[in-house]
Amino acid sequence: MTYTLDQFCADAHDAMEKNSGNAGRNAIRGHLEKLLINQDFVTEHLASQGSGKTLLYHDKDFDFYVMAHGTDAGNRKGKPHDHGASWAVYGQAIGLTNMTVWNRTDDRNQEGHAELAEDNTFPLNPGKAALFDTGVIHSTAHPEPARWVRVTGTNLDTIERHAYDPDRQVMKLMTPT
Repeated sequence: MTYTLDQFCADAHDAMEKNSGNAGRNAIRGHLEKLLINQDFVTEHLASQGSGKTLLYHDKDFDFYVMAHGTDAGNRKGKPHDHGASWAVYGQAIGLTNMTVWNRTDDRNQEGHAELAEDNTFPLNPGKAALFDTGVIHSTAHPEPARWVRVTGTNLDTIERHAYDPDRQVMKLMTPT
């Protein structure tokens, strides 16, 4: 039996109902990997996704969002960022995303200043998903056009988050829109 978007959304809701912390989020990661191997889902919701994002589902009880994302550009490298008080699960559908996790190494006493060190870089290949829990600083790189699903704990456009520039050792508040 093919695992569908509706089944994923119901399973994600159930996972958050059982445990809204790390265990529930990690369960969502596992369910997303099951969804990403459904080629009908990938074709319907991601193959024609251009650059940008499209809402697939919003869970009103737990306020998580399921979004289709894409980039048509190659050699796209994003800046390190966090998701503020939220979390995110990224699931790769088409192409490759190289994920980098960063550690903040400064004492956090100087406003606007942040020193980062790369901790881990790994490829996110089609059918795989990764959890970036609350507070995790990460960046994405797409060597070629790519499509992915991102599940977030809330609407990231409505909360304060940070973008980091490791070369200049600065961080910038990304204010809600």
